[in-house]
Amino acid sequence: MNYQLSHRARTLNPYIGAELRDKVETLRRSGRKLIALNVGEPDFPTPVHIAHAGVEAIIKGVTKYTPVQGTHDVRQAVCDKLKRDNDLSYSPEEVVITTGAKQAVANALLSICNEGDEVLLPIPCWGSYPEMIAYAGAVPVFVETEPEQDFQLNVERLASKITSKTRAILLTNPNNPTGAVLDRETLYAIGMIAVRHDLYIIADEIYEYLNYGEKVPSIAALSEEIKARTITINGLSKAYAMTGWRIGYACGPLPVIRVMTVIQSYTTSNPSSIGQYAAIAALKDEGDSVNEMTKSFDERRQYLIREIQSIRGLSCPNARGAFYLMVDVSRYFGSVYEEGTIADSKDFAEYLLDQVGVVVTPGDMFQAPQFVRLSYATSLAQLQEAVALIRAALSLLKMRAENLK
Repeated sequence: MNYQLSHRARTLNPYIGAELRDKVETLRRSGRKLIALNVGEPDFPTPVHIAHAGVEAIIKGVTKYTPVQGTHDVRQAVCDKLKRDNDLSYSPEEVVITTGAKQAVANALLSICNEGDEVLLPIPCWGSYPEMIAYAGAVPVFVETEPEQDFQLNVERLASKITSKTRAILLTNPNNPTGAVLDRETLYAIGMIAVRHDLYIIADEIYEYLNYGEKVPSIAALSEEIKARTITINGLSKAYAMTGWRIGYACGPLPVIRVMTVIQSYTTSNPSSIGQYAAIAALKDEGDSVNEMTKSFDERRQYLIREIQSIRGLSCPNARGAFYLMVDVSRYFGSVYEEGTIADSKDFAEYLLDQVGVVVTPGDMFQAPQFVRLSYATSLAQLQEAVALIRAALSLLKMRAENLK
């Protein structure tokens, strides 16, 4: 049979790290010891009181379909959390519960984008964003940020990218993969750009609580006119170590939330009823479990930045949020070893994997080809071992003369 695939499907690019991921899985199955610095989820278990709520849901028979938009109780819990933590007022009708924050981003893009629209996207960015924008029929327009400025977004550069086709600005704050955190002043400037040019803002705040400096507001909380055009995305995966529970949410203008709900009704329907029940317990948590994790992540962050900066040929901008570091490895491009030459970040990642069993993510996935991403969502002991192995592996490489300066 001649399998004809849709044009929409054929526009999607395969996952950049698929080959490396498959190699990692093969090595793991063979029994090879690996240290994974590529994971995008906390290494902590779901807090016990949240897990107990999930068990309670099963025992009580909360296992049926729910409204597509999510139960009223969990949407009210989201509203209560937004008021308590973000100074944002929404009604349950202005909230939709999704199967993870990723679905919320996808549904938002599908709801607001027409064919050929442009979405402004600061880079480095999470690897899924460009493909999600393309799947919605729109075009990602990249807005470069500079490592010398710790990947902070320049609002003048953002404004210069706006055209008659621009539909939205997609922000993630704190940022994956850079760990950059936009401050109140920058967020307000971005919001007012959106107001002046009549643009939507999709604000992905999934790493909200993983911020190691001054608390940063939600962009929608900065003014009513900014709020009126902002779709705020969040979820429970990162802050509450609930990646497998698959519960996210979006809040925003009622017409957009209604359309997002309709789209969801024809794809996944409602999120897990058990997950929604457990989410209520999580959303009522005023910070004890989150604070414990954040304190541990901050200790690891400071250790990893200090150690990476001490390794010959490596550098990394400061990261104030999430649990990632972007490490510039470009001085090793052109370096030779017995089996070959390191030409790019994918070769660098493969070299570490082959030589010492340390798994990192190539920066190509994030529109940052000079970098690799390291996750510190693992124990301090594992990080210490990984740093020692990376240091040893790089000491074996012969760097090009111009890169030794």
